[in-house]
Amino acid sequence: MKTLYLDCGNGAAGDMISAALWELIENKEEFLQELNSIGIPGVKTYALPSEKQGVFGTHFRVTYNDVEETPNVLPKDAIVELTPEEDLKVHDHEHEHHHEHEHHHDHEHHHDHEHHHEHHHASLADVRSIIGGLRVSDKVKEDAIKVYDLIAEAESHVHGTTVTQIHFHEVGHMDAIADVVCVCMLIERLAPDQIIASSMNTGTGKVKCAHGILPIPAPATSYLLHGIPIYHTGVNGELCTPTGAAIVKYFADSFGPMPVMNIEDIGYGMGTKDYDVANYFRAFIGETEEGLTLVNRTPAANAGEKPLHEHPVASNDKQRKAISNRIARSIGHLESVKRMVDGNRDASDILIQLAAVESSIASTSRLIMKEHFKGAVSQAKEQDDEGALENLYGLIDKFIK
Repeated sequence: MKTLYLDCGNGAAGDMISAALWELIENKEEFLQELNSIGIPGVKTYALPSEKQGVFGTHFRVTYNDVEETPNVLPKDAIVELTPEEDLKVHDHEHEHHHEHEHHHDHEHHHDHEHHHEHHHASLADVRSIIGGLRVSDKVKEDAIKVYDLIAEAESHVHGTTVTQIHFHEVGHMDAIADVVCVCMLIERLAPDQIIASSMNTGTGKVKCAHGILPIPAPATSYLLHGIPIYHTGVNGELCTPTGAAIVKYFADSFGPMPVMNIEDIGYGMGTKDYDVANYFRAFIGETEEGLTLVNRTPAANAGEKPLHEHPVASNDKQRKAISNRIARSIGHLESVKRMVDGNRDASDILIQLAAVESSIASTSRLIMKEHFKGAVSQAKEQDDEGALENLYGLIDKFIK
């Protein structure tokens, strides 16, 4: 079964999801040309190489009238500078639905920041009209409109109004529409049989948006995340945007850990922010089957013989997560080396990176083997099983070769 797995461990944003999925398709340049000719007014998308903490991927730069929109996330030191009134807004906003302007949003905004962006407050009818006029398939139009329906439902719930009265702010910009439509086009091209997503890392802190300074995840994002397992790791920033949450919620058939699958390719969609963790969205494409068993098991296990020793890879959850993170970093590093090869980079640089990968894998292997030896020896002694010890010695011999 062709499976698309969406890794939301670093959050999700529309441009990052687009870039990750784009890396999975063939004829990439042809797709970009098609995307830039479907008729979104004033929008152009560029695929740029990007690197985050040693991992190479693609950043989708989406411009509207030649300007790239940027998020307004407050840095850590800015949070303590909030006035008592602003801080009160942060804590009370999710419970406050009666605003003096009644959300008609027909007042003028005078922006004095240096880019002088044009902020369009688009209604759901406006968005549907734009999408309906694009040169894309009916399926893409249907999916894109349904994603926006989810966002409209969330906004209307938060602001105590109806979906017809909602006026989108950030998610109504042309670049956000481009992100949603692009993802829908890529999903159509990849045509997976199922889409599975991981738990969502939301980030934490506060974000500055059209309604003021809000907690992360913002109220509309929080509503969209209903039914999705979420968490945060203390990263100060909006890792999951409303557009990202709506896309994942609409397309994911289920949520959970990665299934047993034979991976065919991995895509990395890079963000613009720099955090303590690498800011990218990762997508896996591969084959899964019901009852698919792990490949490359030992001949004894495949033949139905008693395994050498059944022992968990870690004695506690903290250690298991540490090992899993080590392996994930090695995978990301190796994928970066592959991209260096694809880009015909300098051979000496590639060899240095490969040596680093080998060292990382060897270190992880030693950690796992150490725990395995402890459990195997203890079990063999308890059962007075000399045969099990001989098998263990054979495994040690293979490991140190």
